[in-house]
Amino acid sequence: MKRIAFIVLYFFIMFSMAWAEDDPVTKLKNDTMLYFNPVKGTITDVQGNKVLISIGAKDKILPGMRLKVLREGAPFMHPVTKELLGKVESTIGKVEIKEVGTESSTGLMVEGEAKGNDKVRISETKIKILFCQDKNVDWYIADEYYRKLKSTGRIEMIDTALETGDVTKVLEEAKRLGAEVALMLSAKEADNGTLLRQQLFWVTDSSKFADAEAKINVAFAKELKFGEEFFTPRTGEAVLMYDLPFGARFVTTGDLDGDGKQEIILSTGKDTRVYIPAVDLQFLWEVKGSAADDHIWIDTIDLNKNGRDELIITSMQSSEVISYIYELSGSEFKKLWEGRYFLRRMGTSLLSQAYSNSDGFSGDVFAMVWNGEYKIGDKVKIPRGINIYDFAYIEDAGKENLIFAYDEKGFLNLYNEKGIRTWRSSSATGGFVTKFKKQAAAIYMEVGEWSVKDRLISRNREILVVQRVPFAEIAKGIGYKSSRIRNYWWNGFSMEESVLVDDIKGSLQDYALAGDKMIVLTSPLLGIKFGNILKGENPLGTVLFIYSIKGR
Repeated sequence: MKRIAFIVLYFFIMFSMAWAEDDPVTKLKNDTMLYFNPVKGTITDVQGNKVLISIGAKDKILPGMRLKVLREGAPFMHPVTKELLGKVESTIGKVEIKEVGTESSTGLMVEGEAKGNDKVRISETKIKILFCQDKNVDWYIADEYYRKLKSTGRIEMIDTALETGDVTKVLEEAKRLGAEVALMLSAKEADNGTLLRQQLFWVTDSSKFADAEAKINVAFAKELKFGEEFFTPRTGEAVLMYDLPFGARFVTTGDLDGDGKQEIILSTGKDTRVYIPAVDLQFLWEVKGSAADDHIWIDTIDLNKNGRDELIITSMQSSEVISYIYELSGSEFKKLWEGRYFLRRMGTSLLSQAYSNSDGFSGDVFAMVWNGEYKIGDKVKIPRGINIYDFAYIEDAGKENLIFAYDEKGFLNLYNEKGIRTWRSSSATGGFVTKFKKQAAAIYMEVGEWSVKDRLISRNREILVVQRVPFAEIAKGIGYKSSRIRNYWWNGFSMEESVLVDDIKGSLQDYALAGDKMIVLTSPLLGIKFGNILKGENPLGTVLFIYSIKGR
């Protein structure tokens, strides 16, 4: 094994060296850092708000750079020797470079007023940059770029959970978080790879000063992922862990009160409770269910576009499926809608499907729309036999509308836009937690089960999937000893796979994403905490883990 590991490491290093000279991410980083290159000069002429500066191309000056303008004041002396140590400098404005010559440059004052002999400078202090990537940017590429920028030591990175290509939203976030520069990454398909676009903005006046593109070859992107798989630890070390005193079955996140922060929503199967994470989970609100409730799904979505997420609950009640839509009003939830449908969020859409007593799911999947009220909309085009909880779309798959879906045996499948299966996983994912027996016409008839599949979460070009490891292969029915989150990656040509978070103890009940945080809900073997029995504590309960998946 050591020899194999050495060989893998050797080839990885050699491959990395081969890429070093043509690394597009490093080149983009180097070009970006030129705008913050420490430099100093003098203003030699002033005409209104236009100034001439004593530094130019030879000093690596670029159009778009912004330099502080400083003015000398009174001299200051050594308190004992009275030796002249220098003169007090005060910042009186900023100048943006517009035209660059070999020896000098011209610029416009964007703050303050300048005079001849004023100094200009970019100091060696760190630049505060908000780093924001659109959802269509491959996570591994963005993380590689993020780490290369941070490693320069010149940048104070400001992270955000925002994933968007909307310039207005990015600049609003940058101002809110006190950034000097907003960096926005987006991407689009290119021949045999991805065209990565970077836009840089000065936050104070929303002025764009740089717009660059880098061609990322598919092979280079795959190599980044290869490096992550072999050299990044993925075993389950959670950032936070909460030992819940009750048995929770489902988890999701959402901004229910419109304050811009994500709450954690937990379902016990009957009641739904809302928390914010802190040293301990802080309880906020609750939706009480009835004795007949048996929740099978929870979700959040702002379908009515009022800035607050609605809470979606689908429940099995006396052999009937009923879904509810709630919205927070003050400190209580108001029911807006109920109907005999399964409901599920898919991106910015809410999907619905009818229920069948005999088969569970019935008929086609439809979009639900808001038009002053909640209504069933258009039919969703998916392959025959795929139900509402079975599938996810692969984002940014070019012109194709690729669908990633479970089958009833727990295998994973990929379908093209014509509904033709083009790929199937080599093994199943280990079984599903929420299962029901189909109703038979006669007691003696065995007609099987129907199941509510685990969440498939789309993240850039990846789909996240739950895999459960049984306690014993020969007795799979007694429970699961551990779980993991796998990621399946569309590289533009085929599906690849790896492990995102490994060795999650117990049976994973449900999970959710909030920015670069993953919230995982697990239960112990057989749902019992045997250690609690010995301590005389409640043996029933679940554990909530929060993982950081930034850079994975």
